[in-house]
Amino acid sequence: MIKNSRYYLLLGVILALMTFSCSSKKPQTKAYIIKKKDKAYIIIKKGEEKTVIKVDGIYISEKDLPELGEEDERILFEESIKTGIRIPNKKDVRKYLYLYGIRNKNWTEKALNRANFYLPMIKTVFKKYGIPEELAYLPAIESAFDPYATSPSGAAGLWQFVRITGKRFGLKINSKVDERRDPYKSTVAAAKYLRYLYRMFGRWDLVLAAYNCGEGCVQRKMRNSSSDFWDIKHRLPSQTREYVPKFFAMVLIAKNPQKYGIRIHRANIYYVKTEKNRKVKSLRKLSRELGVDYGLLRKYNAHFRKGIAYPGYNLNVPYRYVAKKKPKIKKVSYKFKYHYVKKGETLYRISRKYGVPVEEIIKLNKIRDNLIKPGMVLKIPEKEVSLNK
Repeated sequence: MIKNSRYYLLLGVILALMTFSCSSKKPQTKAYIIKKKDKAYIIIKKGEEKTVIKVDGIYISEKDLPELGEEDERILFEESIKTGIRIPNKKDVRKYLYLYGIRNKNWTEKALNRANFYLPMIKTVFKKYGIPEELAYLPAIESAFDPYATSPSGAAGLWQFVRITGKRFGLKINSKVDERRDPYKSTVAAAKYLRYLYRMFGRWDLVLAAYNCGEGCVQRKMRNSSSDFWDIKHRLPSQTREYVPKFFAMVLIAKNPQKYGIRIHRANIYYVKTEKNRKVKSLRKLSRELGVDYGLLRKYNAHFRKGIAYPGYNLNVPYRYVAKKKPKIKKVSYKFKYHYVKKGETLYRISRKYGVPVEEIIKLNKIRDNLIKPGMVLKIPEKEVSLNK
């Protein structure tokens, strides 16, 4: 667990002094803290004797944390609007900007370059299930977008499903396949799970927390139905407390990688065609038949054990997308609908209902601080487009 607070260090000093305490007749004991890179040490001096105690975890001082620029603030504001998640403590986000964008920059660069292989497919699935597109970056903090990733607890694949949750959402695990490692099918399972959690909690910040520690964990920590992540953060497990700040830090880096010197290879962007495999064949043989690079085919079919594709299971075939020319817009006109705000409704839900971006609803209705109340009447735009033939 990362210890960023001075209280942890102070506690370490007190414990160390208790251990090495001395009577008034003996030399006075002194203790102080020094920092080397991102490690902290407690130095205890007792006369001529000196003891060095290493503090577990990573020490990050305030001056190490990267500042949030105008572009970062804009991105955070937009993501907060789209997901309905407030961000009252940006210092937590800055801490993970340091860890992901500076200290572990190479790890982050590899994760985001692997993301290119899967993001178009994930965003397509999420759109179908009504999940905010921004949540497509969750595998970055779950598995670094590695379908072969396995945690110490046995969670596997891009979305790090444990066996029981994977099977609960339709993933097969047997001697032939482990569909938790199937990028497409595990993404469908993740979308179903996230949708299930949203119907339970009605807030995406609580959904993220529940995805990390389980819905029962979050329910037990909630005192009332209006709680959000920041209300219950201090009662959550240590790993879950950091989950929402981690997520926003990764989104910030993914949307502005050049600020951290991270290079993203856009040529790696692929789409996926999924079909049922009909015959037992090795992935190597299939790669020759399909004209697809073997290593690339393996990335999309990590669920097949020993590299053998069995009949009846998904075969994911990657391909590059060539965009068609869009027709020129000749004329755009608008009509409007009116929506009566009901209790419990959010701007996100209303935007999903009418297929209109949250920002358009806010701008059109001059909504301040993104707040709506029951009884308000909102004007919803409908666009009519005439095309050149």
